Amino acid sequence: MMRAKHFRHALAGCGLLLGLGLATAADAQQRAYLLWLDGAKIDIAKIAGLPPAQNSPEAKAEFEHVLEISQARTPEREKAAIADQRQALVNFLDGIDNSYVDNTHREVRLLFREAQIELSILLKSVHRLTSRPRPFSVWNKVRIKPCPGARPEGTSFPSAHAATAALYAELLKTAVPELGEKLEERVKSYGESRLVCGFHYESDLVAGDKVGRAVAKALLADRAFKARFDETVPEIRVALGLK
Repeated sequence: MMRAKHFRHALAGCGLLLGLGLATAADAQQRAYLLWLDGAKIDIAKIAGLPPAQNSPEAKAEFEHVLEISQARTPEREKAAIADQRQALVNFLDGIDNSYVDNTHREVRLLFREAQIELSILLKSVHRLTSRPRPFSVWNKVRIKPCPGARPEGTSFPSAHAATAALYAELLKTAVPELGEKLEERVKSYGESRLVCGFHYESDLVAGDKVGRAVAKALLADRAFKARFDETVPEIRVALGLK
């Protein structure tokens, strides 16, 4: 009863019934307040650090790296990278061999979606402090051609996609440790998709990864979240075809 009551209140406050599979961090965020974590106790800016200074040797090297990767992308890799623009759990899991089926296991979907929203809110505090141009928007002798379709807006640093992938991986590894290696490989491919499309630099991914893992650990250290997570672990394992 208590769990159902808490869940109903969470839904009422978060508006989570609509658009459970939406992709971007902006779309994913359905509430403006933190449900479990205290933003004052998690120094996201310190965790993320700072990107290389604009026009520095490091920044120029990162641009050349993204240019090289984006120019070498194949149609197949481009298609996969475009699919990776979505940040729902099902899209992250699509990159590994698993039995998870979209629009099933409602408790799992909602829990991970709420965790991702928590991350998105915390990331805003850093995004307000940075204004790093995305690789495809940088004027250079040779410009980076982004993947077709919608282009992300706002600062490039840190990467919300990399943060989301790291968040999902850390939470999932707690429930299904036997899939740890596959999940970490997926984190890498998910982040690489942002380079392939010319949407992020390597340091954006590194910073996002740090933030995502820090938020996952903070959530698992929160008594209320951990209680709900522990209740959901059996369903997570079933959703991934494990006992």
